[in-house]
Amino acid sequence: MTLQELLDKCQRDELTSLAELMEIDAEPLGLSQLSRALERAIRRAGGQGIANLARGGEGPSYDAIVRDVAKHLDVSVDGTTEALEEAIVDAWLARTWDAGDTQSRMVLQRALQLDTLPRLGQSATELGHKLHGRGWAFQASVVAGMTLGLGVLSFLLRPLMVPLAGVMALKSLAPELDKTVPAVVQLATLRQQVRHRVTVGIVGSPSCGKDSALRALFGIDTGNVHPVAGATREVGVFRVPGATALFVVNTPGLGDVVEEVTEAARQVLDHIDVFLYVLNAEGGVQARELEDFTSCLTTRKPVLVAVNKIDTLRPKDRERYLRDAREKLGGRGFGFVACAFDPLGPISEHPINTDLVHDWLVSTLTRLGKAPDELPPLPTPSTRWELDLG
Repeated sequence: MTLQELLDKCQRDELTSLAELMEIDAEPLGLSQLSRALERAIRRAGGQGIANLARGGEGPSYDAIVRDVAKHLDVSVDGTTEALEEAIVDAWLARTWDAGDTQSRMVLQRALQLDTLPRLGQSATELGHKLHGRGWAFQASVVAGMTLGLGVLSFLLRPLMVPLAGVMALKSLAPELDKTVPAVVQLATLRQQVRHRVTVGIVGSPSCGKDSALRALFGIDTGNVHPVAGATREVGVFRVPGATALFVVNTPGLGDVVEEVTEAARQVLDHIDVFLYVLNAEGGVQARELEDFTSCLTTRKPVLVAVNKIDTLRPKDRERYLRDAREKLGGRGFGFVACAFDPLGPISEHPINTDLVHDWLVSTLTRLGKAPDELPPLPTPSTRWELDLG
């Protein structure tokens, strides 16, 4: 993924701090204009720090900038750009750790979820690798970005306020690196967020079966699991247990509810990657359902319609109902699955066609450049029903 491709995959609020660092006025720029301006500014700033490069022009490649930063931070210059970004984040955290006092190190310890308080920063990052495995790159990059003032999705982590340590680490840098080092750290954060942060929005009218969908697809029992802080009664934001950064948003609709949620919950709504629209087969497509479904489509995010409670219809009526529902919803531009997240006991002891929903999520997230292994396996086996969906 090139620098421009990475920036193009980010949301506007994710680029705000980077724009401030590069002294770009983001207010009058559209998202695509902002990403292009950032790409040019980062490369030009990199040109000022690489001695053998003539000034002017578009500047060096992002890979060359990363390798220059790695060299100045005494990080091995072998490996891919992404691997070097991760090593730079470790080096940055180690410097921040060593520059801080005991109190700031304790704050970092909590944010990085370390079970002990090492004396040296390098020991802290080595412990993080050991404890978190594949999830360390995401955890470390987000915390490193926050030490620079990058607060994207910070409400999903423990509070982190270590400005003194971050400033002291920046002061240790040579003048020509005062932009490229924090820029690379922020871009490493953005890369990890773009890849690992997966947010699934579950939308549907009351009694359509959203809670059953949460339980059947993600193993979340809304009666026992509390939403992430910042959610309201209308919008529940759940972090899926065992995943690095998989979040599920449970909302009745996207109309007036969006205006009533807290800033934290609204930020998650803005970062939804895919929508699962749950349609109650017992009720059908009414005006309310069509309005909420249309709201999902207008976000231009992938949408899967999951026609729930298909087991409650008489066998001879199922395929006719499915064809009619699909036609009323517009017929094209979305996925369509018939299922039963909590079927009637005499009909099936397991959810019906949840494997089809899971497969759609995996394939769609992969196409979007996300890490598909963020999705956990289905909590229970899925019973397969073959139906003519029209």
